[in-house]
Amino acid sequence: MSADVRRTLEAACPGRVVTAEHPAYDRVRLLFNGVHDRRPAAVCLPRDTAGVRAAVLAAQETGLPTTVRGGGHNIAGAGSVDGGVVIDLRSLNGVRVDPGARTARVGGGATWAQVDLATDTYRMATTGGTFDDTGVGGLTLGGGIGHLMGRAGLSCDNVLSYELVTASGETLRVSPETYPEIDWALRGAGHHFGAVTEFTFRLHDVPSVYGGYVAYPGDDPAAVVRLFRDLMRDAPDELVCTLLLERYGPMQEPAGVLSVCYSGADPAYPAVLDKALRADLTPVAWNIGERSYVSVQQCLGRLPFGLRHYWSARCVDGLPDELAEAVAERFRAARVTDPYNDTILIEPIHGAVRDGARVPGVVPFRNARFNITGMAIWDAGLSAADDQQRAWAHSVSRLAEPYSAWGEGYLNYAGQEDLTAARGERTYGPENFARLCRLKRRLDPDGVFRSGYTLTGASR
Repeated sequence: MSADVRRTLEAACPGRVVTAEHPAYDRVRLLFNGVHDRRPAAVCLPRDTAGVRAAVLAAQETGLPTTVRGGGHNIAGAGSVDGGVVIDLRSLNGVRVDPGARTARVGGGATWAQVDLATDTYRMATTGGTFDDTGVGGLTLGGGIGHLMGRAGLSCDNVLSYELVTASGETLRVSPETYPEIDWALRGAGHHFGAVTEFTFRLHDVPSVYGGYVAYPGDDPAAVVRLFRDLMRDAPDELVCTLLLERYGPMQEPAGVLSVCYSGADPAYPAVLDKALRADLTPVAWNIGERSYVSVQQCLGRLPFGLRHYWSARCVDGLPDELAEAVAERFRAARVTDPYNDTILIEPIHGAVRDGARVPGVVPFRNARFNITGMAIWDAGLSAADDQQRAWAHSVSRLAEPYSAWGEGYLNYAGQEDLTAARGERTYGPENFARLCRLKRRLDPDGVFRSGYTLTGASR
C-alpha cells in the first residue's frame, strides 16, 4: 500500500488502520467463510459514526474498492475485498436498552449474543439469528430469520429506525417517516445503500421460553422432515422450530436435530408439543424444557471462523412427501464424516412473517412456507474439495427449485456466484428490483458499497 493511501486512511481513522505488516492482520481479516481468504490493502476500525463517515470518504479518496464488515458472517464473503479497504464496524458494538420504551439501540458491529444478553436482563428480546454469534447488521439487512419470527416477525420487521452513513458522507436517521424509500429498501436488500452504524429495535416480553433441541436418528431422514413439516403446519405463531439434518453427538452420526422455541403463554401447550415431538419417532437426545431465551439462542452451538462454506437456498411453497424424500436422498449423499459436516437446514415461514410487516419492505419470501438450504461445510485446508462441495449444495437447492417462486429467496444464504442481476430480478420481482436499482444509482452511483445482488447499472 502506498504511503499516500496510508496517510489518507490514518487521517480518517488514527491508530485504527491495520495492514499486512500489522501482527493482527490475519486475525482481523478472517471471515466466517474460509473460502474467501481475502487480503485487503487495509482494514479501518472506526470507533463511532463520525469515524465511519470519515473512513467512507477517505476510502473513496484512495480510489480503492471498499466494503463494510459487520459480523463477518456473510456467506458470499462481502465483508472483505482483495486489495481494497474494509470499513470494519466491530468496535461499534454497544447495546443500550430502554426498558420503559421497550427498545434497544444496537451498534452496527454487534452480534446477536451481545444483544440477547443485554435485553434478557429485562426479560425482553427481539428476533435475532438462530446462531447467536451472527452479526446484527448483515442478518437484519437481509431480513432476519430467527426463533421469535412467528410471533414477532423478522429482525427487519422490528427495526424502528436506522442510522445510515451514505457514500456521500451524509448521516441519515432512516425511518418510515423520514426516508420511506430508503427504509423500504433496508428491509430485505439493505446491504447496498450505506453503512448502518446503529439500529433501534422494538423489544418484546420474553420472560422465558419452552425449548431447546431434540435429536432423532438419521436412518430415516424423510420421516424427520415429515414430522417437522406436520408440526409446523399446525403450530401456533409462538412456536418456531428449525430442522438440521447433520452429524450429531460424540460419534458424529447422521441425525435430524430439531431446535425448539415456544414463547407463548399457554401453560398447556408444552405437554401438547412434547407429545407431538414423540408421536412417530423415538429421539436419541432430548434437551427441551423451561429456560431463558438466551439459552435457546445458544443451543445449536457455534461454528469457528475459517471453515470453508458454500450454501445454496430456496424458499418453497410447501414440503410434499416427494420433496421430503428428495431432501432425504440428498442428505444421504452428503459428506458428514470429519473433516466434512454437510448439513441441510429447513426453516419455517409462518405467523407474523407471512402476515406481513408492520411497515413496507422489500423482503421477497413472505408468502413461502419453508426455506431449504444445502450447507456444505468442510475443513479450511481442503480447497481441493471446493467444486464437489459446491455441487452438493447446489443439488439441494435444485431439487427445491420447482417448488420455489423467489429466486435465491433469503439473501443472507446466497453464495457469491449466485448473486447475479438476473437472479436478483427473479428474487425481488422486476418492479421491485428496478426500484432498488434506481435507489442504488441515487444513493451510491459509483458503487462504493458492494454486497449482495448486482444492482444493474450501479457497479463501479
